[in-house]
Amino acid sequence: DTMRSSPARRGLGSGGLLGGPQPAYDHAGKPLHALGGHERRWSPLLVLFASIPAALALLALILQVRDNGIARHRLPPRALRADPVTDWRRRGGVDTEPHGISGGGHFDVGGATARSSAEGARAAFDNVGDASANAKHHELALTREGLLNTAGGVGKDAEDLRVMISTTTADSLGKILDWVDYHKLMGVDDFFMFVEGKASAPEVVEALRLESGVRVWEPNAALDAQRAKSRIWKESWLGKFFDKPCNNELFVRQSLNMEIAIQTAQREKIDWHVHIDTDELLHPAGSGAYSVKDVFAALPADVDTLVFPNYEACPETDEVKDPFREVTLFKRNYDHVVRKTYMESYRAITGENPNYFLTYGNGKSAARVQDGLRPNGAHRFHNYLKTPVEVKAKEAAVLHYTYTTFDDILSRKNRCDCPKDEESLKECFILEFDRVLYTKWDELDETEMRAFYNERVVYRDETLKARILANGLFARMYTPQIVTQGVRAARAEKAMDALSRGGEEEEEDGGTA
Repeated sequence: DTMRSSPARRGLGSGGLLGGPQPAYDHAGKPLHALGGHERRWSPLLVLFASIPAALALLALILQVRDNGIARHRLPPRALRADPVTDWRRRGGVDTEPHGISGGGHFDVGGATARSSAEGARAAFDNVGDASANAKHHELALTREGLLNTAGGVGKDAEDLRVMISTTTADSLGKILDWVDYHKLMGVDDFFMFVEGKASAPEVVEALRLESGVRVWEPNAALDAQRAKSRIWKESWLGKFFDKPCNNELFVRQSLNMEIAIQTAQREKIDWHVHIDTDELLHPAGSGAYSVKDVFAALPADVDTLVFPNYEACPETDEVKDPFREVTLFKRNYDHVVRKTYMESYRAITGENPNYFLTYGNGKSAARVQDGLRPNGAHRFHNYLKTPVEVKAKEAAVLHYTYTTFDDILSRKNRCDCPKDEESLKECFILEFDRVLYTKWDELDETEMRAFYNERVVYRDETLKARILANGLFARMYTPQIVTQGVRAARAEKAMDALSRGGEEEEEDGGTA
């Protein structure tokens, strides 16, 4: 009995397995504290209950840090007013008051409202009287960049995102400037432009480089050498377009330019990269502020790429000269329409054309700038390190002004020198309608070609237009027209101011002489 009841005689010794003091036992071998002695152990359940408040407090702190780096506080009314210097819409004369219900605002837990948590954060720092301006903004930067993983804009407010468009263009200076100014108002910060043809003329390049946010790559030996070193040449995903003329060659060049743009964007900490052409305009529908930054900021953190379904511009006359201002009718993408309606009206819209869209129908893509990002042709992005999560925009789109002028038909006539047999045409042109137009020039003179253009491209049938506008397959959009007129007026006013200042300076110089 003594051997069975004594712990010291079970081989544990006086120190036990851990070598520490052991509890006292009664004659039956039970610990004294179990009988109500002064020595007690904490119950595991009691420890669990005691740790819950601390765990909840830690969780609240983590959530506050994730919420754009700073908790939303209730702010005094003056802190909620927009800064007239930093608010581009207020500077541009655009009404910033909400009409109806705003979809882009935030409501904080204290009941004070602000357009974004970042605005509230800045306002909170601006109300701290004992800190210098530099210290305040340095503190804010540390909070965002030091505690958040902001690669690709994750965790940032819309207004803090940095968005870039890359493009390869041979357009005129005036059209490019319209395109740049339009997208600046849509929230785009940077433009990486690879210029060719008339866009690479020295005077055009010089004018573009004077524009804020515009970076220009000219065709030269250095650019060719950089493209030649690309790893893309050793990969199979673009291989079927190699060593082919015309559109295929352009497609490869665009992809190589995208790769250079990605590398530059990574160095400069840009958040989102969009690739579109200068005959395309982003249409950030679904954003209360009509801003691509709002569209990107609303995406879940795990989304890597966003596809903008394309809407194709539909000319209603063969006399269009200025598409951004004159064309307001658009064929909506099948991702944004009722499929049953699309199928029922397919033949009426397509007519004798080979497809629903004259050119492409798979949209254009934007991607978070992050490690491993690469182009996947001119319409998509991919990633060397993972399979990217891709979603399609539910309302936003890219507006494609393709073949909107008869001059477009004329200009494409001499773009390629390609044999007319079917295999050669496929090597030259990716899109079927491009092949149709190219062969028609051998069969028709200019008058007949204009008649063909009216039959295949121009929408004159008012009854048909009314029906397909009513069923949602087509859309009437005036925003690009209005914005284009506005940016041109602003540029003209700026030019007049510059001329006026120059004249005043000359008068002053003449007076002193």
